[in-house]
Amino acid sequence: ATPVQADFPQTTGSRHVGRRPRTARVALGRLGRWKSTASDDEDAVLDEYREKIKDVHVQIEAVIARRVDVKQEAHQATKRHHADLDNASKYGITKLAKAFLQVPDNLQRAASSVKQDELEGDKDLRQLNEGLVKMQKVVDGALRKFGVAEMEAEGQIFDPQKHEAMFAMAIPGKEPNTIFHVMEPGYMIHERTLRAAKVGVAKAA
Repeated sequence: ATPVQADFPQTTGSRHVGRRPRTARVALGRLGRWKSTASDDEDAVLDEYREKIKDVHVQIEAVIARRVDVKQEAHQATKRHHADLDNASKYGITKLAKAFLQVPDNLQRAASSVKQDELEGDKDLRQLNEGLVKMQKVVDGALRKFGVAEMEAEGQIFDPQKHEAMFAMAIPGKEPNTIFHVMEPGYMIHERTLRAAKVGVAKAA
């Protein structure tokens, strides 16, 4: 009898040598595609995180900038508050002080109305005048405690912020716009004019 020979593929010189089984090739292909997909997903997640980090940095910068602005605004508000308090302290009595100027005005008129020869011949009048002078000093001291003081106008250059020109005339030896006569004294309250001085001003000939 003729022996039966099995039909096995040749291992030597055959095309099957070195090739993986089909199942293994499919599995490796799927693994490669899975790795590629996983890598793409990972890149997408990383990009998303990068964008979120950028957004957080922008928000942090905005918060820092706003903090600086708030700090500056608070500083300015504090300065304004202190300035308001200072102005209220200095100038809160402006209206009252201006009305009170009638007192030194009347005292000055009373003192100016008495002539020197009348004082010399009348003892009682001298005593009254001395009391008047003392009262002037008391009133002046009280005004100065609140920052109110009579301004020196005569001999100064005319300043419309401080002086009110009642008349002008040519005065030999006086420069134009120089105050040569004070009709009514002016007063300052700290750095502001409380009442303008009424003055006569020299003009060019």
